[in-house]
Amino acid sequence: METITFHCKVITPMFLAGADGQTPELRAPSIKGAMRFWWRAMNGHLPLEELKKLEAEIFGGVGAGQGRSKVIVRVSDSGLNIRSAELVPHKPFMKQQAIQEEEQFEVVLSLTMNLPNFTIKHLKHLFELVCILGGFGKRARRGMGSVYIIESSTGDLIHSKIDLAYIQERISSFSPFYTLSRESIDFNYSGRSPKFGYIKQIQIGEAKKDGELLHTISNATHKVKEQNAYAYDPSMGHAFKGRYASPVYVSVIKGSVKPIITTLNIAPDKNEHQASRLIQEDFKKRIL
Repeated sequence: METITFHCKVITPMFLAGADGQTPELRAPSIKGAMRFWWRAMNGHLPLEELKKLEAEIFGGVGAGQGRSKVIVRVSDSGLNIRSAELVPHKPFMKQQAIQEEEQFEVVLSLTMNLPNFTIKHLKHLFELVCILGGFGKRARRGMGSVYIIESSTGDLIHSKIDLAYIQERISSFSPFYTLSRESIDFNYSGRSPKFGYIKQIQIGEAKKDGELLHTISNATHKVKEQNAYAYDPSMGHAFKGRYASPVYVSVIKGSVKPIITTLNIAPDKNEHQASRLIQEDFKKRIL
């Protein structure tokens, strides 16, 4: 069994509840769930049956012939400080308890068995991408719960410089079908992909002042939703009469305070004919 330890720090308030559903707590299942999500999102070139088979081999499953996860996640912290924070910054009255910024914790990842398409190197790259592209807890797709890696047990300073080339190098460990340009990383697979939220594009925006970025993201959400009525939900996600997680994922990069936007394939639960990439582009331009 091979193991890597990551020393991490919280960038934006983390609204991640514990077992009781209310008390903020950083839990291993939440991290493992995020890793599973982003692994799947980088494999839009795989047929659905193969995707499911490989996912179960790595992360475990309950189907016939599917065993336990090869990935073990442990979280270590010395007691994270909690504060009341704005869950939706353009609505300052909506406050909840959150793990506060600058809090530090360790994530210990172990791989019980190397697989042909998933080794300890893949595990390392996957967790890096989870921390760069995503976050943990409520409103993670709108900049909340972002973290960065201070260092790992391999000795390298992982987040010393995050740019598109750095991200592309790590994504290429999982898929050869992403092309790097000056402005973005784009999915270039010419075959037919399954209907789910795989990564279509990644962009990095301009640096913002401290405290400004989360309000920019929140206001962009409000304005675009206000202007697009029913077409907003299949384009940007919803949590009313069903749930469709937003296919436009905004996270935060530490240091320069830059937004990073990952656009996923549109696969709404209803009203797909109303989905519009123009609405997505409007939203992204307000942030980038």
